[in-house]
Amino acid sequence: MSTLLLLLLATGLVVLLLDGNWRDGLSLSVLVGFLQDPIRKLTPGQPALYVGLVLIGVACCALVLLDQRRGLDLEAMLWGAPQLRRWLPFYAGLIVLQGLNGLLRFHEPLLAMIGVGFYLAPALGLWLGFQVGCDQPLLRRLVQIYLVVAALYGVSVWLSYSGLDYAVLKEVGPGILIHFRPGFSVQGASGLWRSSEVAAWHLSAAACLAISLAFASQKPATSSGLTVLALGFTFLTLLTGRRKALVLVVVFALIYGLLFRRYASGAWKDRLVSTVLAATGLSYAGYSLFGVNALGSQFSEYLNRANSVGSDIMSRFNALGLGASLQALEMSGLLGFGAGAASQTGVLEFGQDRIVGQSLSYVLESGGGKIITELGPVGALMILSAIVLLIQAMRNCLPLLRYLPATTSNFLIGLLAFGLANTPFFLAASGVYGDPFVLLLLSLCLGSFLAIPMLVAQSRSRFAGEELRQSAPLFP
Repeated sequence: MSTLLLLLLATGLVVLLLDGNWRDGLSLSVLVGFLQDPIRKLTPGQPALYVGLVLIGVACCALVLLDQRRGLDLEAMLWGAPQLRRWLPFYAGLIVLQGLNGLLRFHEPLLAMIGVGFYLAPALGLWLGFQVGCDQPLLRRLVQIYLVVAALYGVSVWLSYSGLDYAVLKEVGPGILIHFRPGFSVQGASGLWRSSEVAAWHLSAAACLAISLAFASQKPATSSGLTVLALGFTFLTLLTGRRKALVLVVVFALIYGLLFRRYASGAWKDRLVSTVLAATGLSYAGYSLFGVNALGSQFSEYLNRANSVGSDIMSRFNALGLGASLQALEMSGLLGFGAGAASQTGVLEFGQDRIVGQSLSYVLESGGGKIITELGPVGALMILSAIVLLIQAMRNCLPLLRYLPATTSNFLIGLLAFGLANTPFFLAASGVYGDPFVLLLLSLCLGSFLAIPMLVAQSRSRFAGEELRQSAPLFP
């Protein structure tokens, strides 16, 4: 069954790309990103390589698009920070060299490929995001497809929480036991996703994207409906037992609110308040009528765990964000252990040093620690420099939002806020960010924001064309 589904997806993608239809190919790749988890669950041995299927599909779409574009359009993409173009050859060279470093050190080609993919997927997603951002209807369609499938998967999380006993609703492998308190430990609901952590991230991502679309709609009813959907996704994160998903939505809302207040028009600011109040009222009414009795007696444990996040968040960030990075500096040496060394495909023990091997399990949780361990301090500094330049490019795009329609600018602000909200979580809990689907979705959202200068140029070109047609005589 799983093999047949894989063949159907691969055949569909090949047919689309042979026809040059990379847009529908991307839509199909979004479906692949979702389906790869249940397919993996149903496949004997549950091969970990299935998490890379979406990367293969998106890379093939990118190749077709590159052939049609006849160039990378880097000058337009990096308008806000042209010096970043000079970094790209160094970045590519660094990843290739660190891939070879990991291969020569551990003699595991698969591990090296996974490591290289971790660093190339964001670059691929940024470039594709820019191209998709120049085509706003396509960007909205991709987000809408994501939300529809995420809603279906959200129902499966509810079914998993309710105790439905099917293999496709269980976590990959033995699963992870979450300790709510002494005497109460369960596996968080994962639904069709491969783990509760992955389910929690996608549910929070869907909540953020639904809010972004809500304030990119001119219809108040649509805005309210999408906001209710966002609140539903946020509620479902509680059932996974993963507290950081709820915090991610809150951080996104704070960043989006600040950017919205700065760059949105007064009328849209008033509508923000009314829409949120209406959606909150509807959600509370639905919860009171249907949710209370269906949640069971154990739901209070999930609420208590969610309420404890405030007291633990700073200590976790200090330990796993800063502490693990410092630990990585001590153990990585000047050049690091190579791409893939800190991959979650398995905790490696470097050489005969048991202390280093045990330390890696701690460092794995930190995004900064992972990068330093694999690339060394020199490579990590290069990555940091590129990120700073990328942030500069996005900051320089912000003033141009006023030249775009409010629905477009509000949507792009939401995508930017979503990308920025993930930064502290990557630093403190990087596990889920090893998933290519997660990396591609994040970088695609951020890359679409880099399309603002092109959207402004397109808008002015259309406006100039309209003026020219209106001023031209009917009969020359």
